[in-house]
Amino acid sequence: MIKQIVYLIRISIGVTIISLALNFFLLPHNIASAGVGAIGHLLEVHFTFNSSYTVWLINLLMLLLTYLLLDKQLFSKIFLGSLLFPVYLSFIPTNQLLLSYTASLIIGSSLFSLGVFYLYKFNSSNGGVTIPPIIIEKYFKIPSHLGLLLTNLIIVFLNFYILSPIDGLFATLSILIITFSIQLFTTIDNRLVNKKVSKNYVKD
Repeated sequence: MIKQIVYLIRISIGVTIISLALNFFLLPHNIASAGVGAIGHLLEVHFTFNSSYTVWLINLLMLLLTYLLLDKQLFSKIFLGSLLFPVYLSFIPTNQLLLSYTASLIIGSSLFSLGVFYLYKFNSSNGGVTIPPIIIEKYFKIPSHLGLLLTNLIIVFLNFYILSPIDGLFATLSILIITFSIQLFTTIDNRLVNKKVSKNYVKD
């Protein structure tokens, strides 16, 4: 029971970080680069759909596809994060914390990547656009990083089409920052883990 509570708290922390990045920094400036939350925002701008409902719909669809097309272990890993993310995204109010577009772009993108990394570290995800690349790799033998690139290109295209070319360029920049930041966090974490293992080995 305690183990499940700790896991829930960890997933909640990761989802909260992602939601804060979106609602406090990225989306108030129309920087729609970050996964399913960005898609929800773009569709809300274009069709006046409620973005939370869009995120719910996409995540539920991705959960269904994961259950049907992928393994049940992956389904169990993304289940909780996929359900909690739309709740936190709608619960945390959208509020422009900084007037600076550039600062919001950098901080929001970095914070978003921290939340994604944190979830990955505990074998979870907030669902959404992380699933199609895995399906594409399994059934069409296209590497997942290329599938993720295709997903990002779709998001950039939606920015160009729904918002403006400038917004599309900034969305591209945000995606690059997110990609670099996740790699940086992963590298730092691996070094810390290796350092800890080395210390324990020396003690033994």
